[in-house]
Amino acid sequence: MRAVIRRPAYCLLYLGAMLLTASCGAASTSAVTYATYSVTCCQSSDIDQLYHPGETLVLHWIVSPGPPTSSHAPTRLTLSASLDGAFGSVADLKGGSPAADTPRAASVTTTDRSPTVPNSVIQLPADLAPGYYNLVFKIAAAGNSFGGASVIQITGQPANGASPQSGLGQKSP
Repeated sequence: MRAVIRRPAYCLLYLGAMLLTASCGAASTSAVTYATYSVTCCQSSDIDQLYHPGETLVLHWIVSPGPPTSSHAPTRLTLSASLDGAFGSVADLKGGSPAADTPRAASVTTTDRSPTVPNSVIQLPADLAPGYYNLVFKIAAAGNSFGGASVIQITGQPANGASPQSGLGQKSP
């Protein structure tokens, strides 16, 4: 009868040891991850419209969730944008001729951990020549950069009705 009692006791001791080992192993495999975000340029409503000299062009960057990371240090992102032009046609713009005007936005800095949507602002001069402009944008991070371009059209009439030469903001007749 003693042999029968010992076997259940050994089985319980063995099962307890296995459960303790399994629970300790599960706790040590969890890792901390952080959310990341990627940034691209720009909302189509920023690009698909006519602009006038003297207006403010606001570029709303697009922020999208990225893959999680185990790195605790955020990556700094520097966003830049400029307009190169004026060109008489889109074909001229794509032909590679040098641009006469290049209004620029101030660089914007964010990180890959920020879900906040950044904006870049380009103030269009009142005497800006009409035509097609190449909107050039760039995202720089940790020694690497990537970017692209879109076509923006500027009409000949200033936004406030002033003649481009006067700069006084008076309405034209």
